[in-house]
Amino acid sequence: MKKILILFTAAMLVVSGSLQAQESPKPHSDLYNQLGVTVGPVSGFGTLVYGTIGFFSAIGAGLGHTALDMNLYGHYGIHYYYQVTHWCQVGVKASVECAEYKHYSDTLHTTLTSVDRDALLTVMPSVQFTYLNRPWVRLYSGVDLGVGYMWSNRTEYAKADTEDGHSGNQFLFAFNVTPFGLTVGKRFYGLFELNVGYDAFFKAGIGARF
Repeated sequence: MKKILILFTAAMLVVSGSLQAQESPKPHSDLYNQLGVTVGPVSGFGTLVYGTIGFFSAIGAGLGHTALDMNLYGHYGIHYYYQVTHWCQVGVKASVECAEYKHYSDTLHTTLTSVDRDALLTVMPSVQFTYLNRPWVRLYSGVDLGVGYMWSNRTEYAKADTEDGHSGNQFLFAFNVTPFGLTVGKRFYGLFELNVGYDAFFKAGIGARF
């Protein structure tokens, strides 16, 4: 996985350098840098993982006459891009999303027996391809490839109100495709995206160009 990430990053640098050397048309202004924050529901990957866990946990709760509460806390991200040419941006994005499952020993939710918490952190180098680039409106698509870190924790509550827990973690190969993206604004902008992979399935955000 490290070799793939190194090759992907090197390819991005080569493409960036070659595009600059070809004297491609520049953006409409000198605002080459873009920094923003986004929020949305959990990613497609998170929906698959958390949904599977919640589905089987709900079946177990139903068979055992217990109860389950599942909370998904959404997807939060930050990104930076540099406008290489009129139609290409390169950058990096980082994001985090969380989920929590509370297990009860009865259907009335009176006795909490355990709590499971999951968090996913991703960092992905990114390339965006702009197919409509106007001073105030941009339409684009993108590809991201990077690494993810999955953290899980389980806390069990005994009858004597004591806690006993354990946690685990693993690194993942993270990827994402943005089939549609829209920004509206010049120096300050709002954005909307549709994603498939490790980014929020759909998300909105704000940012600034400088």
